[in-house]
Amino acid sequence: DCSKEEQCSIANVDLSGEWQVIVDEQFKKEYDEYLKQLGQNSFIRAVALRVIGLTTENTKQTRGGREIFFRSKNPKGVWERTLITSSSRSDDGDGDSSEDSYTVLTADGERVKAEAWWEKNGTMHRSLLSGGGAKYGGGDFESKRYLENDGKFLICESIFHPQDTTKSSTHVTWKFLRNGETI
Repeated sequence: DCSKEEQCSIANVDLSGEWQVIVDEQFKKEYDEYLKQLGQNSFIRAVALRVIGLTTENTKQTRGGREIFFRSKNPKGVWERTLITSSSRSDDGDGDSSEDSYTVLTADGERVKAEAWWEKNGTMHRSLLSGGGAKYGGGDFESKRYLENDGKFLICESIFHPQDTTKSSTHVTWKFLRNGETI
């Protein structure tokens, strides 16, 4: 168990489910800007915006929230990964990994260092995939996942932190509807 401010390895919420992305005009604007900041050209962005509504997310939380399996599917393909939570972040500033970090593959097939933990009294799952994003100039991918409306919606705030410190971080907030629910 952890307080609202502390990081912890145990969840007080279950993010398991089958989810369909909700696409509205606001999301399209935000997603287009996110892709633009990642350096994607207008043609790629236009195609991505046309097919983004086909995105699904399947999540399976196990071991009291210590592990979450994700299966993300979109027209580009399927991305499967398991994130393992710890009670604290292992980043001590020297760039070395600790036993709380491990490697996973990104959606682009890059092997990166992964860390995950719970915050906000075990209701927000955070993860950091470090050392990837080569096609975007290099950087780290951060995600914050939590439920809204009694588990009807899964929110995923995705943030890219570029390696190049002259560039700003960019973000997009995904909102998924649990299968079987209506808006």
